[in-house]
Amino acid sequence: MLAFLVCLVATLAASPVQAQSGDFDLLHQRIEVARFDWDSLAFDGRVTSTLVSRRDGLEVVTLAMRKQLRVRTVTGPRRLGFSRPGDSIAVRLAHPAVAGDTLRITIAYRGRVEQGRGLYFFTRDPRPRRTTQVYSGGGTDGNFGWFPTVAEPDDKATWDLIATVPKALTVVSNGRQLSDRPARGRRHTVHWRQERPASTYLISLVAAPLARVRDGWRDTPLDYYVPRGDSALARPLFGITPDLIETYGRLLGVPYPWNKYAQTSVIDFIGGMENVSATTLVDWLPDARAYADRPWFQWLLIPHELAHQWFGDLVTAKDWSHYWLNEGIAEFMPGQYWAEKQGPHAADDYYLNEYLLLLDRDARRRAPLVSYNSNIVYQKGALVLRMLQAQLGPARFWAGMRAYLTRHAWGNATTDDLRTAFESVSGDSLAWFWEQWMYAAGHPEFRVSARYDSGAHAVLLIVRQAQVDTAAADSTGARVVTPAVFRAPLTVRVGTREGDVVANVMIDRRQQEVRIGGVRSPPTMIVFDDGSRILKTLAFAQPTAWLAAQLARDPDLWNRWWVIQQLAGRRTDPLAAGALLTALDSADYPLTRAQAASALRAFPPRLITPGLVRALADTSSAVRVSAAVALGRLGGSDAVAAIRTTWKGDTSYEVRAAALGALARLDPDGARPDILAGLASSSYRDVIQTAAILATLRRPDSALVAGVANALGDQDLAAEALVALASRGDPVAREALVRHQHDPRPWVRRWVAEAMGESVAEGSR
Repeated sequence: MLAFLVCLVATLAASPVQAQSGDFDLLHQRIEVARFDWDSLAFDGRVTSTLVSRRDGLEVVTLAMRKQLRVRTVTGPRRLGFSRPGDSIAVRLAHPAVAGDTLRITIAYRGRVEQGRGLYFFTRDPRPRRTTQVYSGGGTDGNFGWFPTVAEPDDKATWDLIATVPKALTVVSNGRQLSDRPARGRRHTVHWRQERPASTYLISLVAAPLARVRDGWRDTPLDYYVPRGDSALARPLFGITPDLIETYGRLLGVPYPWNKYAQTSVIDFIGGMENVSATTLVDWLPDARAYADRPWFQWLLIPHELAHQWFGDLVTAKDWSHYWLNEGIAEFMPGQYWAEKQGPHAADDYYLNEYLLLLDRDARRRAPLVSYNSNIVYQKGALVLRMLQAQLGPARFWAGMRAYLTRHAWGNATTDDLRTAFESVSGDSLAWFWEQWMYAAGHPEFRVSARYDSGAHAVLLIVRQAQVDTAAADSTGARVVTPAVFRAPLTVRVGTREGDVVANVMIDRRQQEVRIGGVRSPPTMIVFDDGSRILKTLAFAQPTAWLAAQLARDPDLWNRWWVIQQLAGRRTDPLAAGALLTALDSADYPLTRAQAASALRAFPPRLITPGLVRALADTSSAVRVSAAVALGRLGGSDAVAAIRTTWKGDTSYEVRAAALGALARLDPDGARPDILAGLASSSYRDVIQTAAILATLRRPDSALVAGVANALGDQDLAAEALVALASRGDPVAREALVRHQHDPRPWVRRWVAEAMGESVAEGSR
C-alpha cells in the first residue's frame, strides 16, 4: 500500500480493535451489499461467516465491526444474541461449540460510514473523471468499517462478494466473476468469488463507471479498469504489467500466484492498495507528454503494488509489527525490476531516492523495522534487503526469497521466518544482521579521517561511529535502541597513479584504525564503502582533488551524490565548480547531471551560467528542471533569455513548470503574461498551474490574483493561495474568498472553507 502525501509516505497504526483470541478459524465469508445511498454514505449489508471452533466450550464469537454499522439481526441455526463492545460484535452461540465444530453466523445490518472509514462515496460533478462511485479502502484498519470480519492478518479465508449497484457502474473485486444479473430499479447484481485463502484486509469492492482494457500474461487475464473516456491512456501506463509479472516470477522462482490481476483506477485514492488479485489505484493516468518526466505511477506505484501479490497477499505478515515484510519487500522489488530492464544505474537511482526519504523520516522519528507504528517500513525495508543482497550475492539472495515464499505460501510469516529461509540456503548465521537492522533502530553515522604514510606505503583511516542512542522510553517503559556499534563489512578503494588498491574491511568497533597497505604513491581518491553497500551517513573531509577524481571515476550513483554534496559546499573553489560542470556536461546518467546542476547554483554566476544554459538542452527532463531552477537562483540576462525560451518551447510539463517559477523570480514584471498563461494551463498533475499559483504568491497583482480565483475549480491550492494573499491585505483575494464561499460548485465551497479554517487554526497557535 502506498499513500502519496508530500512524498511517498504511509504510517501504520496499531489496529483499533483487539486482536482475535484464536478461538476460531475463519474459513469463508459471503458478503452481500446493496441499497447504496450516496447522500447519506449508507448501504445494506448481510454477511455470513463460516468458521471452525478451535477449542471446546466456545460460547462467544467476536468479530471486528465498527459501531457505525447498525446490526439488525444475527442468526445461526436460530436468532442469536449479541453485544457491541467497542468496534466489535460479540455473538453468543446457541450452545457451546466443541473443537472442530463448523459454525455459520449471518449478520444483517445497515451501514453508515464516515467518508474513508471503510468505504469512499463520490457523486458525479463536472470535473474530469468525477463520476458516481463507491469503493473500499482496505488496508490495516479499513474493511471492518463496512462489514464484520477478522481485523488481524493471521486468519486467512476465502469469500464471495455480491454487490447490487446502479446498472451504469462496473463492479470489480477479487478472484473471478461468477455472474452479472439484472436487478430491480435499473440495477444489477455482480458476484465475485475469491477461491484461494487470503487475509480479509485484502477484500475489495469497486463500483464505478469504468472501461475495461484487456491484456494477459501467459494464461492469466490482466484487466486495466480506467474511467470511461480514458481507455487510450491505459495500455501505455499498465502495459508493463506482463513483463513485470514475468520478471518478478523469474527472479523469485515463484510464478504469479493468483487467477487474474486487475488494476482499477478510482478518484481521490490514497495511492495504491494491493487487494488480492485486484489492486486499487489513484486515477493519475499520465498523458503521452507526461512520460518524458518518468511518472511516479509507472516507476514505483505499479511495480510496488504488483510485488504485493507475492509479499503481503501470498505470504502475509503474521501481525502488524512485522508489516515491513509486506511493505519493505514490495518497496524493494521495483528497484530490481528497473535493474533488469535499464541496468545498475537505474537501480542506484531508485534506491538513492529511498535512502533520502528514509533520512527524512528517521530524523523526525526513529523506529526499528519490527515494531507497531513504524514510520520507516517502506524505505528502510527496501534498503536493508539491498544490503542483504550485497552481503549474500544474487544467487543466494534469490534462493532465500524463493524459500521464504514456498514455505509460507497461503499463510503468514514473521521476521525470523525470513531469516530462517535465508540461513537455510546460504549456510550463514544472520542473527547479527537481523539484530542490528531489523530489531534495532538507526544506522551507523561514520566519521572518517585519512592519512597517507609514504614510508610504509599505506593509508591509515580512523573510523568512528558517532550515532547516539537518544530515544526516550514510551509509556510502557519500552524504548527503541540505536546500537552504539554496527557491524559493517565494506570495501575501501584507494585510487593512485599506478592503479586502485581495494581492501575489504570489517568495521565493528566504536573507533578503530584501518590500515590499507600496498599504496605505492599518494592517493588520488579514497572511496569509503565502495559500491555503497552499507546504509549509513558519512562525514569524511577530503581535498577537492580527491572528490573531483571520484566524481569523474566512480560508477556508483550514491557515492557520486555524496561527492556532489561535498563539492556544493566549496563555492569559492574553482576546482569544485569545474568538477561539477564536467559532471553536468558529461556524466553518463541523468541523475548525476541533475544533481550537479542543483549544486552549481551556489557558485558565482560568471563561472557556471553558460554550463547551466547548455543543460537546458539536455535529453533528460530531470536535468533541464534542475538547470532551470538553478538559473532562477542565479539571475542575469542570459539566464532570463534562456529560461524564457525553455518556458515557451520545452515539451516537458515539469520543465515548463520549473521555467515558469524561475521566470517569475528573475523577471517578475516581464513574467506577468507568462504567469497568467500558466494559471490557465492544463498539465499532468497540474504542475504548471501550481507553479503559476506559487509565482503569484511571490508577487501578487490584481490580474494575477483574479487568475488564481479562476483556478479555484481545478485545485485546492488556489484556495490556500487566496487565503494567504487575503491575510496580507490583498482586496481582490478577500473579495474572491467571500464570493466563492457561495460558489455553486460544492467542491469549491469546501476548499475555500477548509483553507480559511486552516488559516484561522494556524493564527490561533
